[in-house]
Amino acid sequence: MRSLPYLSPNSQPMKYFHLLALLLLLTACGGGDEEATVEPPVRAVRAQHVTVDDGTSSQVFNGVAEAAGRTPLSFRVAGTLRSLPVKLGQRVNRGQLIATLDPADLRVQQSQANAQRQASQAQLESAQTQLIAAQAAYERTSRLYENNSVSLSQFEQVRSEFQSAQAQVEAARSQLEASGAQVQAAGNQVAYTRLPAPFAGVITEKHVEENEYAGSGRAIVTLSTEENPEVEVSVPEDFVGRLASGQQVEITFSSIPDRAFTGTISEVAYAAAGSPSYPVTIAVNDETEAIRPGMAATVRFQFGDATGGRDTLIVAPTASVSEGPDGRYVFRLEAGDRADQYVARRVPVTVGDYTHSGFVVRDGLRPGDLVATAGLKQLLDGMPVRLLTQ
Repeated sequence: MRSLPYLSPNSQPMKYFHLLALLLLLTACGGGDEEATVEPPVRAVRAQHVTVDDGTSSQVFNGVAEAAGRTPLSFRVAGTLRSLPVKLGQRVNRGQLIATLDPADLRVQQSQANAQRQASQAQLESAQTQLIAAQAAYERTSRLYENNSVSLSQFEQVRSEFQSAQAQVEAARSQLEASGAQVQAAGNQVAYTRLPAPFAGVITEKHVEENEYAGSGRAIVTLSTEENPEVEVSVPEDFVGRLASGQQVEITFSSIPDRAFTGTISEVAYAAAGSPSYPVTIAVNDETEAIRPGMAATVRFQFGDATGGRDTLIVAPTASVSEGPDGRYVFRLEAGDRADQYVARRVPVTVGDYTHSGFVVRDGLRPGDLVATAGLKQLLDGMPVRLLTQ
């Protein structure tokens, strides 16, 4: 086996090796004072334009079916519920008995009122008898007084007795009338223990059970009409001004698939009850027994020329709106230095209600603004971006 030749430090090849290593070291340390320029990254985002709802689109709001006539029925008097012969969902006719109370105590009061009336009648008859006798004595004494057969004091005494008898009759007659009114009131109280149906309809709710104490005015059942069903919806404040009575809408029910109903707006609330939504009542034009109170409904409002040229709405895509500690904001894309690049600007916005097209923007954006809709979490104010082509 041959051994490699030995190279001394002072040999010519070794000198060339050291020179080459020194050149490589100088090259690695930088050959000049110039620094490499690093361009900021350009992030790719998706974007959409801010649009305008010009009043020719449609909006969908959820509601609940209600009966046109819905009345909680209650007794005018208090008592123990003796009978409740109706059931939930039962159809009843006008005047049909719904419930009765135990009338025992009220019948006692009625008997007492009848007894008082009889006593008042007897008092009146007795007073009338006394009046007849007093009148006869007065007429006889008057003739004797004219002939000077009796003294003035005797005549005045008889006349006083006659006037007193007249007053007793009037008092007895008033007492009889009062006792008659008491009899009538007691009879009404007994009659009020029976609860008839004020109109034909369906029992939609039961609030008490038999043998339960029911106070005056407490709802016993709820009676609803079957005809002319209605739908109650809550419309946001941005749209209520574009609705009017008589406007036609489309109604669908999840429980009645493959069928759409037409409806007419009958009432639009002028004021909201402590919320930014306004109740709107819609009468269903197509009568059907399939629509029952409580069914979930979807109402489509068509905003067109019939609205009379209402104000337009600025709508931003839903995905473009983010929320931070200082409120909601979007990244508006502004033109950059290059034709294919934009600069993302963080813009605070004030939004209104949500629609199927996006959020209604009240402040911060203008129609046609380009806003980022994807990659918002990685964006910073002033960051250059480019649009994804797909």
